[in-house]
Amino acid sequence: MTGLIEPKPPWHHVLADLLPALRFGDPHQLGLVLNDVRLPGNWWNDIPLSDAIATTSASEVAQRAAHALSVHWPHLMLATALPQLCFCPEGQQTDLTTSIAHAASEETLPQLVLPLLRPFLTGGRDLTKAASAAPNTAAEPGTDVTAVTAWLERLLSADAPPAIRTAAETLCAWAKHPGHESDTPTTRPSPRPAVATPETPAPVGTAVPALAAQPLDALAPLVSTWGERQLAIAAGRTFGQIRTSLESLGEQFGVSRERARQIQVELEKNLQQWLHSDAGQPFLSHLLAVQDHLGPVATEQSLRALHPAHAQPVVALGLPLWQVIASLLPDRTWTSGWLVQGDLDQCLERTRSELAARCATSVPPWSDVVELLAHQGIRDTDADAWLQEIKGFRLIDGHVLPWGRSISDRAEAVLALVGHPLSMEDLLSRLDDNTALASLRNQIQSDDRFLRRDRDLYGLRRWGGTPYLGIREMINRELESCGGEAQTEEIVTSLCSQFDVSEKSVRAYLSAPEYDRFQRGWVRLTAPDDPALTDYQPRRDVAQTRRCFQTGQGTWWYRLDVNGEHLRGSGFTIPAGFAAHLGLVPGGRLELSHEVGTTHLVWRNQPACGSLRTLLEHIEAGEGDHVFLAAKDGHLKALRLAEKDERDLTDTQRALRLMALSGQILERDMPPVLGRRIGLNDAMTMDEVLTHLRTRGDKDILELLSPQYPTALDDPSPVTASDQSVTPSPKPAGVPVPEPADSPDVQLADDPAAEAQQPVTLRDPAWDEEIIPLLDRDSEADLIDVARAVAAHGKTAPIFGYELGDGGWQADFAWDQNSTKVAIVSSAPHAGPSPEIERRDSAYQAAGWTIRSATDWLTRLDELLALLPDAPAGS
Repeated sequence: MTGLIEPKPPWHHVLADLLPALRFGDPHQLGLVLNDVRLPGNWWNDIPLSDAIATTSASEVAQRAAHALSVHWPHLMLATALPQLCFCPEGQQTDLTTSIAHAASEETLPQLVLPLLRPFLTGGRDLTKAASAAPNTAAEPGTDVTAVTAWLERLLSADAPPAIRTAAETLCAWAKHPGHESDTPTTRPSPRPAVATPETPAPVGTAVPALAAQPLDALAPLVSTWGERQLAIAAGRTFGQIRTSLESLGEQFGVSRERARQIQVELEKNLQQWLHSDAGQPFLSHLLAVQDHLGPVATEQSLRALHPAHAQPVVALGLPLWQVIASLLPDRTWTSGWLVQGDLDQCLERTRSELAARCATSVPPWSDVVELLAHQGIRDTDADAWLQEIKGFRLIDGHVLPWGRSISDRAEAVLALVGHPLSMEDLLSRLDDNTALASLRNQIQSDDRFLRRDRDLYGLRRWGGTPYLGIREMINRELESCGGEAQTEEIVTSLCSQFDVSEKSVRAYLSAPEYDRFQRGWVRLTAPDDPALTDYQPRRDVAQTRRCFQTGQGTWWYRLDVNGEHLRGSGFTIPAGFAAHLGLVPGGRLELSHEVGTTHLVWRNQPACGSLRTLLEHIEAGEGDHVFLAAKDGHLKALRLAEKDERDLTDTQRALRLMALSGQILERDMPPVLGRRIGLNDAMTMDEVLTHLRTRGDKDILELLSPQYPTALDDPSPVTASDQSVTPSPKPAGVPVPEPADSPDVQLADDPAAEAQQPVTLRDPAWDEEIIPLLDRDSEADLIDVARAVAAHGKTAPIFGYELGDGGWQADFAWDQNSTKVAIVSSAPHAGPSPEIERRDSAYQAAGWTIRSATDWLTRLDELLALLPDAPAGS
């Protein structure tokens, strides 16, 4: 809503009244375009327009004004830059919705300004002549009156009321013969206070018009004259923030919609006349003073707080006084809680574009932004609210950052502010916008603007620096820089000094089959045809790997139970047996294409598959679905079974669906069909099938089938290290029953943990082939002790040199199971835990792991053994 009144009479107009944009400009910059030696500085704000034209000429004023608009505000629409054009014939023939840059050139724009200067062509004073007169020479007493009467003669219409024409003729006659007494008694008009419309907050040292002491009392004489209908229409239409419909008001008072509209028009006309009358002058002066105090942009809150009476109600209207004032302020738009000069959206867009340009080259401090907003007429008390209204920016640590819609845009702004790499956790805490850590990690890792600088540190690529590619890749880079071979100690020292990785992790990677230790202390990449890579055999082949199932064509499929992390794009581990079946070896990488992209399988500490988000979206997989994956000739296939209501399925049918079987199977066909599905081609009974499922670790299928096929598996006697005699469960054909074996580690007399051990039936050979020989007896004696004790109790070997997630938190031994997750780390060399160790332990605990040092686990050996799985059959 805009004000209903004209703030000042035409003879007080300055050029900035016709071109409101001049109020916003920097006086110094505008002076380069508008200054004239014949006029004082800042004349466009201070000198009456008629005087400026009389001193120079209308064409010169128009030319300078047009040039200033073209240079400083080419983006403004003509209607905004020259609002008075709407009332001129020239403006009605022009498209006022186009911008200055597109609407007019330097030659035609002055022709649009000239019509606005017509009312000011006469009556002005030549300031050069006034300046040349003697300082003590008094001005002609009738000069101002002559200018006024000349203006009245030009603008007085032929159909003006007789009383007005008589008063004007009397004044003109007196102006022509000031010394002659007229026979007709006349009264000189009382001049109205010349209060200029404020466009910018008054600078320090400049007198600001005083606010009325009792503005509510100044309005009371007008409101007291209104009847019930006028009060209701004024409250609901003229001053109301939410306008009441004319239909509602008409129904309320039993009149038509048109009559309600007529009452509103008449009321607002009387309101304007009252404001320009002597009775309304106190309230009008208060309005102009309020506008001067607030400036071009202000909040409703600033208006309410400006005067104690503004919060008081106008009882007859049922509205607070500030709301009436907001509706009446001249040259202001009241919308969305703001009082602005011009259009709110245009003001916001102007600030947004200037801030975006500033943020594109630097991270501006808040003080600079406040100064920028002050040039646009926004007071520092409203600067923060204006920034929030703009949207797309945020104030963090005393600086203004561009706050884009994407996570990557916001992360880039935060890193630019900080100036150094941050961990994912630190970056997430600074974003403080409810972003999930997994989403942030996925966005950062897939955006070329960011560079991974360490295990869990990310910076901006434009900063430069050495990227962290993972321990394996960094080892390969070190070998390449050394000509293909290097000393182990040099590689360990180099990587540990550059990145936050442990010496044990680097050595664990160097012990993989991918690297050839061809002489003492030296390492190189293993040749592609080396048997260590080509002849790799996992401890369990695909037929003994859980969640792997074979179709009639001999293709092996792996079942992925889809969860939220998969749908968000997180990678996941896959069983070693399935990875080896696909041709992946430790330290290797395999690229697979699929219908909507590609993914990678990588075997570092354990085999893992990259993101399948796009593929899962393509097949419309949701959380909880079972998706079966298979690969052939470098192509990855995905199968999702048709949805069925689980409540309509029996336990047997649910078990079959977990094995990618959706049809009906006769009871007599169950053993051979299920046996072939899990690689047991000669199964004759369900006992054999269930035994093989247990060996593979398919507990979910066993839980569904066991009640239907009760066997000895329903109450199994677990094979433990303390059993002296073990009756093994039925084994699949071709799987030998292991014989008890004495382990050399059990016979060590100097091993206190091993002295109390009984002979075991099963021992995982990986302990003696891949783990214990690689441990250093001096620095890792605690790990050797716990390894021997756990191996002697018949527990399966762990993942050696495990890294948790993208943060890379390292553990020496890890058992990653569905039910329990156990991790062991070497004991710290000092007494108290370091912050790094605390962060590592917190990360593991948050992921559901039980993590302790080797020394602690040795004191809790029974608890550890209860958590770990037994060594697999055939060990």
